[in-house]
Amino acid sequence: MPAGDNALYVGEVRHARYRPRAHRFTYRVFSAFVDIDDLDADALGLKLLSVDKFNLFSIRRRDHGAKDGSALRPFIESLLAEVGLGAPERIHILCYLRMFGFAFNPLTVYYCRSNNKLTAMVYEVRNTFGDDHIYVVPFRGDHKDKPLLHVRDKLMHVSPFIGMQATYHFSAEAPDEQLRLVIRETQDNAPLLVASFVGARRALTDATLFKAFLRHPLMTVKVLVAIHYEAGKLFIKGVPFIKRPEPPQSRHSV
Repeated sequence: MPAGDNALYVGEVRHARYRPRAHRFTYRVFSAFVDIDDLDADALGLKLLSVDKFNLFSIRRRDHGAKDGSALRPFIESLLAEVGLGAPERIHILCYLRMFGFAFNPLTVYYCRSNNKLTAMVYEVRNTFGDDHIYVVPFRGDHKDKPLLHVRDKLMHVSPFIGMQATYHFSAEAPDEQLRLVIRETQDNAPLLVASFVGARRALTDATLFKAFLRHPLMTVKVLVAIHYEAGKLFIKGVPFIKRPEPPQSRHSV
């Protein structure tokens, strides 16, 4: 896929928990994959998708990055500078769009590329308590965009049914006709949970957006409802509830 192409990825989010009780679910979703330079310049050129304005679909920059409505590129570049990386040629954001002004993004991902290969990924993780944390992952060497494996210690409370002593194992690659992102969570070096999103690429057009709306008219509401619904099932299964600890002092880690 050309680096500058914007897209929708339509597919499935899957979760599989292994302990202390087995629990699985799958939901149909779609995510936008958009060049942040197009967002900052408000140059998407679509009638159904707006930047920082109410529409059927919208992206609000205050939901991401510095969360003050400012341009996203300077914020991401400042994070990359902390790990010794220069400004990438292209940065794409992968996120759920707001629908009628509403969205909740448990995870927003930034794909940073130069010379047609990934140089870094940035993961923006949110919980339903209003906290967020950003994990910055630089890539060096000639990896040729094969699936990249990277590990980060868990630094922010996400689920009230998983403690803080956990590790994230990310597996990702540059999206093409298919996007695949897998996060394996472990505790005490043993598998705990696997979360994944696999989607097929669609061109980002008004027609594609309208079709996505017809097929998933309440998707952004469903995301938040599903989080609480699945949490309720875990509670019924007797999985211990863990009180939310204080969030980390810094919003990001490198």
